[in-house]
Amino acid sequence: MCGFASSVGTLLAPAAVRLRRAHPRWEVRVAEVVTTAECYRLLLADRADIGVLTPLGDSPPLDDSRFDQRPLLDDPQDLVVPAGHPLSDRAEAELTDAAREEWIAPHRDQHDLILALCAAAGFAPSVTHHADEWQGVLALIAHGMGVCLVPRLVPTGGHDGVARVPLRGSPAPYRRVLTCVRRGSHGRPPVAEALRTLEEARDQIRTPLARR
Repeated sequence: MCGFASSVGTLLAPAAVRLRRAHPRWEVRVAEVVTTAECYRLLLADRADIGVLTPLGDSPPLDDSRFDQRPLLDDPQDLVVPAGHPLSDRAEAELTDAAREEWIAPHRDQHDLILALCAAAGFAPSVTHHADEWQGVLALIAHGMGVCLVPRLVPTGGHDGVARVPLRGSPAPYRRVLTCVRRGSHGRPPVAEALRTLEEARDQIRTPLARR
């Protein structure tokens, strides 16, 4: 199984543990990928059987004949700002409230999503800093260097210098998370059970607004 960084601790690792306990003779491996494109490449190269990914503008369409892609959950995007920021005490905010802020760019897939969401809201974010890892992004925010949209699956509890502000909208900004397997493999017993186990892991995530 392969997936993006914040899916490893919340979805892939718990699913892998359950599978190993239920089937001790199975070989279950987890790989973190940097980009969604890498997930598709691993599937096509037969180096992964299941991908947990977020589709982007250049991703294969849902009806691509090579894959079977199914929704797993919708992961809300929160605006994360420095503690003490004028928005930090709000119960919720509009994305446009951050239109004049300095922004921090995370890894490419999330950066592309941020650009698309901000464009849909009617503005282009002023990107000043960049960090691939979420720990770096959150550290920059905590030091007052800017703001960022952070998926609900990414924990921020270890950073006292940041505040998480849910966003309003119909719907509120989110990233769709899919499971993806090679076409025709969905019915194989190990793949089918692994997919069910990922759904069980999803149902135990402690993020109230994450939804199917």
